[in-house]
Amino acid sequence: MMIFAFAIAGLISLAIFSFSRLSGSGMPGALRDPVITDTLRQTLPPFEHEELAKQLSSTSGDGKWTLLTFWSVTCPPCLEELPALNALGQNWHGPGFQIVTVNFDTDSPEDLETAKRLLQEEQIVLPTVYDKNKALKTAFQVNEYPKHFLVSPNREIVWQQIGAFNWDSKATRDQLAKLMEARVPELTEDPSE
Repeated sequence: MMIFAFAIAGLISLAIFSFSRLSGSGMPGALRDPVITDTLRQTLPPFEHEELAKQLSSTSGDGKWTLLTFWSVTCPPCLEELPALNALGQNWHGPGFQIVTVNFDTDSPEDLETAKRLLQEEQIVLPTVYDKNKALKTAFQVNEYPKHFLVSPNREIVWQQIGAFNWDSKATRDQLAKLMEARVPELTEDPSE
């Protein structure tokens, strides 16, 4: 019984810590700028995810750059970076770009509701899919989080990294714009035409 009480107290402490970090009361400057380099050329794994009116698949992307970010409410660094990701998504003025977050807090209805409530309370407006069957987590081989994948309009993963980052800094925005402009997608001809 005593162990159970300590476990509950630990979970409550983690939740309070996580929510306080998301609300901005954490240490300022704890997030670092990512180093975004154009050295990876990885084929996008095949996947398909449909949820209500949202569809995400390896063949979608609307000709835009896509940053896929995997996160969980049990991950304090994930919660710390969500506001910066949200700000990047709202303030982006470069080439066509979208951010899609993938949440996998779906082991219980309570976890899923906590994730949804957190996004609503913190006014995170990024498109979010809930990976209920863990198909996306498996396809992208996500074992640690937050984990990020930058996908080109040609559906290639050109950058991936684990860690929480300051996504809305000028340095980060400049790195993204430079990479995107250097990798203007080549138009591929349809061999059937």
